[in-house]
Amino acid sequence: MNKVFILKTVFLVLLITSHFCLKAQNLEEDTVKKDSTIRQSDRPRTVFLELGGPGLALTVNYDTRFGNDRDKWGYRIGAGYYNTGANSVFTIPFQINYLYGTGNSFFEAGAGTTFLNSKGSTNGSYFQFDNITGFIGTVTLGYRYQQDNGGINFRIAFVPILSDEGIIPAGGLSIGYTF
Repeated sequence: MNKVFILKTVFLVLLITSHFCLKAQNLEEDTVKKDSTIRQSDRPRTVFLELGGPGLALTVNYDTRFGNDRDKWGYRIGAGYYNTGANSVFTIPFQINYLYGTGNSFFEAGAGTTFLNSKGSTNGSYFQFDNITGFIGTVTLGYRYQQDNGGINFRIAFVPILSDEGIIPAGGLSIGYTF
């Protein structure tokens, strides 16, 4: 009888302790299985080539959002170079921007700075640049077409440039790819 008592005690202890180790299904949780082959959307990233704009000449740029939304706050950074023989301009534009819109169309507003290194000569055949190294302020107000699932990206913008000489009205046009 001693053995039966010990077996019953061991069985009771195992039954009680197994309650803490086992987990039953919870009917309040989402029981729908997720397809693991579908990738969750990441923040949109865009690479684009821009003529004019905050980079002043021809620039290659990278743009992304701070969150996973296609709109709201983000930033862009790029590098540009233009040479006419006797004159050259090297720029690094950086801007914080905000996108507002739905679907594929967005209003873009941004502000930032551009590092500028230009070397000029009066021998230039098309443009005459001053010898400048420093920073200028830039503002962007424009339209952006950006497809929902990535693809072609198009931008056109009014880009006033803020320098020691005042406000210089300018514009920018770009095409790129969003992934």
